[in-house]
Amino acid sequence: MSIIELKNIQRSYVNGSQSLHVLKDINLQIASGEMVAIIGPSGSGKSTLLNILGCLDAADSGDYFIDGKNTASLSHDALAKVRREHIGFIFQRYHLMPDLTALSNVEIPAIYANLPGPSRRERAAQLLERLGLRGREHHKPGELSGGQQQRVSIARALMNGAEIILADEPTGALDSHSGEEVLRILHDLNREGHTVIIVTHDMKVAQHAERIIEIQDGEIFADSGRQQNAVRARYIPAPRKSQSKLRGFVDRLRESMSMALNAMNTHRLRTALTMTGIIFGIAAVVTVVALGQGAREKTLESISGLGTNVVSVYAGGDFAEDDAHPVLTLVMADADVIARQQFVDKVSPELLSTQPIRYLSNLRKHRYRVSAKIILRFRASNSLKAATSVTSVTHSKRSSLIPIRATSSLPLMRTPSAR
Repeated sequence: MSIIELKNIQRSYVNGSQSLHVLKDINLQIASGEMVAIIGPSGSGKSTLLNILGCLDAADSGDYFIDGKNTASLSHDALAKVRREHIGFIFQRYHLMPDLTALSNVEIPAIYANLPGPSRRERAAQLLERLGLRGREHHKPGELSGGQQQRVSIARALMNGAEIILADEPTGALDSHSGEEVLRILHDLNREGHTVIIVTHDMKVAQHAERIIEIQDGEIFADSGRQQNAVRARYIPAPRKSQSKLRGFVDRLRESMSMALNAMNTHRLRTALTMTGIIFGIAAVVTVVALGQGAREKTLESISGLGTNVVSVYAGGDFAEDDAHPVLTLVMADADVIARQQFVDKVSPELLSTQPIRYLSNLRKHRYRVSAKIILRFRASNSLKAATSVTSVTHSKRSSLIPIRATSSLPLMRTPSAR
């Protein structure tokens, strides 16, 4: 029975105004338990094909079936589940977390599979021991050789019991001895029933497989065919007991925090510089917001002080009036009419002229409101004999408007008394 089946798979990429066809009408069947090598020169499309087989990429057209299920009909979560539980990846450059130990690196797939902590640690230790890494469980990748790192990545691929092993140039970064050791491990996995697919450009590596598929210019150029004795009993992973969703979420959160703290502790200088940049950035944003808010409040206060609820009425027509003759001034009757309107609070007629007045402190006073300011009306004299009605500010405001000491006579603006 075919565990993998591809029908008329096509994939292309757009580069500017050109369309590059990487895969052209790929038709392929791989049975459960086969060990297949896909070989081809650089740019032939073998890595793109591997990405589609691993559900990391999607074809433009055609159908891809895994165990009878069309991947095109699966949701993103369903595809993630297929990758997590049925496919294991082995990369040329290992892609191990440098801040984690070998044991913690192997545990990562089981964290997303919601396995309890003790169970996944026990299985990770068993896989590392099986692959000859006993005593190296607590070593970080930088403390391991290339062959040992690749064996850690193989253990990680097997952590969730993957039926399909996808190996992208598994020996490309290894010496000949370590490469032979990795290929031996892949043979052992195939004999256990795992379907192993190796992508390589090295024919010597491809010859370790029982079936060789050659790709050239995005098409299958040659296929050695399936051998009769190549198909083995399908690998059935051991049943695993998952924990509840809540505990799984808490467990993933705890592991994520642990990874983050380990990374920060390993790269202390980078962490300090990053935190300093964040602090300065937040401080800059807060400062700009505070300055903007303060400027806004100051502007509103200034506008409010101008008396936005005061309307000044002037004699004449509009601003475009060309009449050069003097316009009759407003009379007090106009002020009385305006004061009787319901929307008017107070009316204060104004007449601007320049006359000297005498400042007197013992005057009869009464208050009234104009432009939200307290103003006094009192009697003052232009001379000691004649008296006229004038308007002045209060004594408390006089010092701010006239910053000199009072004398017997002060030059101020005179206005007729308001009614």
